Amino acid sequence: MSIEKFFYKAQKFDQINTVIHIGAHKGEEISFYESLNLDKVYLIEPIHEFQSIIKSKIENLSNFVLFTFALGRKNSFQKFYQAKNENSGSSSLLKPRDSDIDFHDSKIIEVRKFSSLNLDIIDIAVIDTQGYEVEVIEGFEEKIVDFKFLIIEFANYEGYLNQPTYRELNKIMNKKNFFMVYQIKRINKIFPSSYGGSYGDALYVSADYLNFLKKLFFIIKFNFLNNVIYDGLIFMFKNFKKIIKLKILQK
Repeated sequence: MSIEKFFYKAQKFDQINTVIHIGAHKGEEISFYESLNLDKVYLIEPIHEFQSIIKSKIENLSNFVLFTFALGRKNSFQKFYQAKNENSGSSSLLKPRDSDIDFHDSKIIEVRKFSSLNLDIIDIAVIDTQGYEVEVIEGFEEKIVDFKFLIIEFANYEGYLNQPTYRELNKIMNKKNFFMVYQIKRINKIFPSSYGGSYGDALYVSADYLNFLKKLFFIIKFNFLNNVIYDGLIFMFKNFKKIIKLKILQK
């Protein structure tokens, strides 16, 4: 996830001083967070070998804190499906569908809900948990109102069993008074199936920053225009480019 653009978009609404990054992987965003001179950065990463990498990156950064468990709906211990090698970023608490990715290195990990951590108010949460995003959000409980922004990974198909789709995520977030205002999306198939579709990351903003007309505009844009018309046009354009390249190569 490349999050720089999302932060710049969010900062047009309000200042960001504190961050929690849920699913920090190897800490790829640490240098970016460091450049922002934030008051506090919380990193959540349950995979042991990645924790070591993160610790080495933040050992001289007093405003960074690493938590070595996952976040979810409730405090528990659950099976974690860990993907190997270059696919390690696909690891999830949700059972993956059949694919070429090796998930045999599974283990039981600790899962805690955010509301049990007793942290001070945090401005923005980055949630990159491979289909487990809604479970994490439900674990915020009443503390979700303290957030200004949420950056959430999404897909319009079930890459993992029982993964909430794009529409379901939007519906849940709107009920919690957060509205999608920006997204970066990759489109592999115009009509989603269990084998693929579109996926990406979205910036949700608290309703406190949006009037009624802006809320309506973003709902229409990201639930219909962007999700249906835009996907179709981009998909056709990508395939048109492939056809042109093939014809050029054949000459």
